[in-house]
Amino acid sequence: MIEKIENEHFIVEVNSLGAQLNRIYSKDNDTEYLWNGDETYWKKHAPVLFPFVGRLHEGKYEYNGHVYEMTLHGFCQQAEFDVVSNTGDSVTFRIQSDDERRAMYPFEFIFSVTYSLTEHGVDEIAEVKNTGSSEMLYGFGGHPGFNVPLDKGLAFEDYSVVFPEAGKVERRVFTDNHLDAGSYESTDTVVDGKMKLHHDLFDDDAVVLHGTGERAILCSEKGKKSVEVVYKGAPYCGIWHPIKRDAPFVCIEPWWILPGRDGMLVDISKREDFIHLAAGKTNTHVIEMKFN
Repeated sequence: MIEKIENEHFIVEVNSLGAQLNRIYSKDNDTEYLWNGDETYWKKHAPVLFPFVGRLHEGKYEYNGHVYEMTLHGFCQQAEFDVVSNTGDSVTFRIQSDDERRAMYPFEFIFSVTYSLTEHGVDEIAEVKNTGSSEMLYGFGGHPGFNVPLDKGLAFEDYSVVFPEAGKVERRVFTDNHLDAGSYESTDTVVDGKMKLHHDLFDDDAVVLHGTGERAILCSEKGKKSVEVVYKGAPYCGIWHPIKRDAPFVCIEPWWILPGRDGMLVDISKREDFIHLAAGKTNTHVIEMKFN
């Protein structure tokens, strides 16, 4: 089911399957900002990543001595969310633990995603509530794809992703199996807070960065249109498009945790990056998307 929200500046459409953004249209400059899901390159638009991010070795992990199977990026993409409310300029979706999800993820939870329009764009607000009697471990991330180029007459290579708050930026090392190698390396991909885009940048999959700060701006010095993604509290930012393709979009992916380690069955209770949520408590994570 597609839910539509609208204000003076934007029209946004969201699919209840996965609570996934399907469209972000600016009335002010007649621009479609969100990737259209063309299956030639990538049929998705902006998956919600919960309760895991990325792949796991053999698709499995361990908790309390039990081994569980988990799909890529968690189970949200396959989940039909309930529509809790639609106020016209804000819509909220929700799933919760059930027998099928407990077989993959042994925690009691309610997970809600709200998309709320602002003057400048749309906020994605994820709320995680632990409804169980013991501590819950989870991860969260975003995966929105944005059209590149945004301005007519420009090319993909005319654009950069700029990190205005960048400190010492390091790239997380991944193996040939697209799993975490457990280390960082210095990178010349980001120079003075700027990553210049070119298609072969993604020949080895996503570029996952640490030390970017909490803002990323997709823009071109030759153009007027831009996308800003604000991800307060997320320690990692992945930049991705399909491997070895000339795809006309790029994903800006705030990640609160990392994928699984290669060759290792992950015990999530021993992972430092997983988020710990006490029984009865609620956490909120916000990804702000602003469009010019």
